[in-house]
Amino acid sequence: MRKYYRRIVFSKTPLKTQFRYRDVFQLLPISSKSAPINPYARHFPLFLEYYIDFDDEEREIDIFEDLAAQQKREFELINLLSVLTNHRFFKYLSDRNEWAIMTPNIGFDNLSEEQKILYNNQSSFWAIAGYIYPDLKKELEIGQLSEQKYPETPLMSPYYQYFTNNPVENHEGRIRFPETIINCLDNYFALSQKTLQKVKSCVFLTCDGIDIQDNKRSLAFLSFVSAIEGLVSLEVADDEITFECHNCKTIKDSPYPCPKCGRPIWGIKTKFVEFLRKFVAGSDKSTQTYREVYNLRSKITHQNQLFSGDYDLSLDENKMNLEHQDWIMRLKTLQLVKLSLSNWLMYPQKRKK
Repeated sequence: MRKYYRRIVFSKTPLKTQFRYRDVFQLLPISSKSAPINPYARHFPLFLEYYIDFDDEEREIDIFEDLAAQQKREFELINLLSVLTNHRFFKYLSDRNEWAIMTPNIGFDNLSEEQKILYNNQSSFWAIAGYIYPDLKKELEIGQLSEQKYPETPLMSPYYQYFTNNPVENHEGRIRFPETIINCLDNYFALSQKTLQKVKSCVFLTCDGIDIQDNKRSLAFLSFVSAIEGLVSLEVADDEITFECHNCKTIKDSPYPCPKCGRPIWGIKTKFVEFLRKFVAGSDKSTQTYREVYNLRSKITHQNQLFSGDYDLSLDENKMNLEHQDWIMRLKTLQLVKLSLSNWLMYPQKRKK
């Protein structure tokens, strides 16, 4: 039995167009006149439509089974889009509650004197994160994907420039996707179940990094590197390295010799660099960047070196310059995840068999 759903998700760049992936799912703006807007909002609500196929045509679907299936599908779709594009799509989690101060939906400049007095004398309130308005329940009920009502989301080319030329969210911008998006989605949904689970893990790791990168910079960077390492594992044969002892993992034979003594080693850094050379860019300058990324990963993991913004809150010029360089490094690493996954999906002929 097939059931269709329409749910509210959010982006950090407003959606003015409609993106439909075949007859599987689509994103579209919320156009209801009852839907609230706020000039200070930096989370922009939109509709996600999709379907779920349940096995049994006859039985009534349990409500908890239904909710669990919805959550699983929604997170898969919005996380996947967040890694195959430059835009973070997300949902509010049920525990996202906090003390809050209300901002006027009409903006401060449009408040009357009486409204200004009320605003300046308000008390904080315990807010439940969410987006509601009258008749929303009725609007969420659909029996199929909606017809095309809005212009199609523009697909940008060349895709390489899309991911490298100012790939930063902008609340005054508009959502655009790379020209590769349909091809990538086609190949993603065609993956074997075993490979799909590994790719999903890399996608979720990347999104975890995106979500914490403003406050936990070092952990975010490690999430991005771990996502790339997960993709690297898809290119490595299980029997690539043999062991003298499977208990302590003493290496007997490996295609990666130590450059100094020639003994077999794990070659983790080499595999990391070669994967990116294969699926992103192979120039000497790019290769140097990959090495810098992995060296920084090792310093954070093994030498307790953190990004300065995680522990130094001073505002002097040198510190701010260093923090900007750190931000550039995190952004580069995030875009390496996105480019390598997009290319890995687009060019299955390049993958190891």
